[in-house]
Amino acid sequence: MGYHMHAKLLAFCFLVTGIFVVGALAGDETAGVRQVEDFSRFKAGTFPEGWKARGGDGSKVYRVKAEPESYLEAKAINSAVTIAKKFEYDLKEYPFLSWQWRVLELPRGGDERYKKIGDSAAAIYVIFPGLFRPDNLKYVWSASLPIGTTTESPYNSKTKIVVLRNQSSPLRTWVCEKVNVYEDYKRLFGREPEHVKAIGLMSDSDNTESEAKAHYKRISISKE
Repeated sequence: MGYHMHAKLLAFCFLVTGIFVVGALAGDETAGVRQVEDFSRFKAGTFPEGWKARGGDGSKVYRVKAEPESYLEAKAINSAVTIAKKFEYDLKEYPFLSWQWRVLELPRGGDERYKKIGDSAAAIYVIFPGLFRPDNLKYVWSASLPIGTTTESPYNSKTKIVVLRNQSSPLRTWVCEKVNVYEDYKRLFGREPEHVKAIGLMSDSDNTESEAKAHYKRISISKE
């Protein structure tokens, strides 16, 4: 993710409260689970309404697909476009975030620790309130870093990165994830979190001048 993209991402986080149309209470609660997005309400081949893009034209990178279950396809060719949806909730009440993703192509030589090659095959952001540099947790499918690695963005020390999958993980296969965002936040920031403001997604390949391709679906939060 290049410098200009980073600046746009900061602006994106700063403006997140005012530009999204999806309400804070989006998603039905069933047995302690709230849906963030499953993409089934969108027509195949379209950019998902209610998600906003920064860094470029989101419709050129992200499109809804179905096979037959709906999912979001990200195809980043030498690009870095982030999309996000406003979704406010109390992290203490819903500490867990779950989703499914699969990676089809890794950005060649990507390494999230360095600006020159800081691309991720797939990433999901948890975005918190803030004025100039809001806190972010970024869970990634890395092209090179060991699973379990925690680091921070080389562009912004308030974005903490957690590597969940990497080049050794199975490609072209759906993988289920469930993370305790509340505990991760306390561990990485050393304090109690504020409420969550938005959920973001990004597959990028601009720094490595290559291609990243990934799919996302069934994003939800839960009490346990």
